[in-house]
Parts: sequence; structure tokens; C-alpha cells
Amino acid sequence: QTPLIMLTSSHLREEAQQAAAIGFAAHLVKPVKASRLLDTLMHVLEGSLTPAITPVPQPSPALPPSPLRILLAEDNPVNQKVALKQLESLGYQADVAANGQEALEMILRFPYDLVLMDCQMPVLDGYAATRRLHELYREGRLAQRPIVVALTANAMKEDRDKCLAAGMDDYLSKPVHKEDLRQLLQRWQGMLHGPCGKSGAS
Repeated sequence: QTPLIMLTSSHLREEAQQAAAIGFAAHLVKPVKASRLLDTLMHVLEGSLTPAITPVPQPSPALPPSPLRILLAEDNPVNQKVALKQLESLGYQADVAANGQEALEMILRFPYDLVLMDCQMPVLDGYAATRRLHELYREGRLAQRPIVVALTANAMKEDRDKCLAAGMDDYLSKPVHKEDLRQLLQRWQGMLHGPCGKSGAS
């Protein structure tokens, strides 16, 4: 069940059709642009490609910018790009921190509404960074505390409990599906910026 992507120097459509018949999930002509490769990988992993046919990019209607101020704390460059592309497609933008310590320094400089916090990071992991974030708020060094959403590949109940025990407010398992991300962000945006909401958490 492992998806296969054919890389070939041939531009012949017959070869793409042959790849589809064999069972390839996508077909890319070399040299492959990094942006096209990333798009294809995302579509294949989300199961949205028909076999061996790379979709022709279609212009999508521009989404109104979201008022949600988001920080992505993630050390893996590929995961960063995938997450930022998902956010952009949903109408959100985010700043990026490469570890928990860098995330804390950025939060002290800018009032973020929500942090997508990877649990496993160098220097300072997501659990420790979240606990320190609560301390900074109690010390009065933050006017508001951003919502912290855990990002972790561990999907067991005890892993979720560990995230909540560290002070995280919500949870997404990796790989993050765009629809799950959309629902989560819409829910928190409504709470923070809705008619009865206020920016920041206690």
C-alpha cells in the first residue's frame, strides 16, 4: 500500500498511462521543481491524486485573510513547509520557530493568538516550552497567553493526556490532515475573535 511516484525524463503521455496501469500514484517529469514535488507528495499522502496523473494547478479563489495570529513551532524543515502550505490554503499565515526556546522568545516579542507546538524538538521540547509559557504568564511577562495546540505523531490517549497535563489546550496528531486543521482553527478563531470571544487565554 506504499504510494509510488514515477520519475522519468520522458514527456510521452503513453508512459503516464502505463504508469497508471501499473499502479503508480503519480508521474513526474525530470527535472522536477521542488514546489511541484512538494505539491505531489502532499496530494499523494492525502490520497487526493488519481493514479499516475499529476493535477494541473487551478487558480483557487482568494480567501479573506484570517485575524488569527499563528506561530508554528516545528524543527523539521519539510514539516514546516507542509504545514505552512496547508495554513495558506486555508487562509491563514504563520511565523515559524525552529524549537521551543525560539518560540518562547518570539511570543515575548509578539502577541500570538495560537501556537502549533510540535512536542519533539531540540533545545526545548513542546512540553517544556508550554510549561514555561504558563510560568511567563503567571509572572506577568505576557499580557495574554496564546492557545497551545500540540502536534505529535503519538496518537494514544496517554499521549493526549500528557499534552494536556503540560498545559496544552488542544491536540492534533501527525500527519496533520487539512480538514482537521481547518476545523480546529475555525473553532479557536470563533472563541478568540467571535462576538463573545477575546484574544488570548488565561
